[in-house]
Amino acid sequence: MSASTSSAGAAAPSADRGAFSGRTAFIFAAIGSAVGLGNIWRFPAVAYENGGGAFILPYLVALLTAGIPLLFLDYALGHRWRGSAPAAWRRFKRWT
Repeated sequence: MSASTSSAGAAAPSADRGAFSGRTAFIFAAIGSAVGLGNIWRFPAVAYENGGGAFILPYLVALLTAGIPLLFLDYALGHRWRGSAPAAWRRFKRWT
């Protein structure tokens, strides 16, 4: 058995964690993981099909009032409990 695994076979938590080189690197990584290149490429066509400006305004309102706050909540929970989103939500549920 390896020294880095427990008796149950799960990997032991590592004390050395990687970090982003700066705030800009984190922002780009977060946008890339949340949005994806396909959605950025497809967005102008979707906006045109759904009425152009009449689509953009409600989209931005929904993004600013729900999307970004929920994204920050997810990052905050993951940071607080140092785990993936599902693990953080399970721990958050036990905490409340």
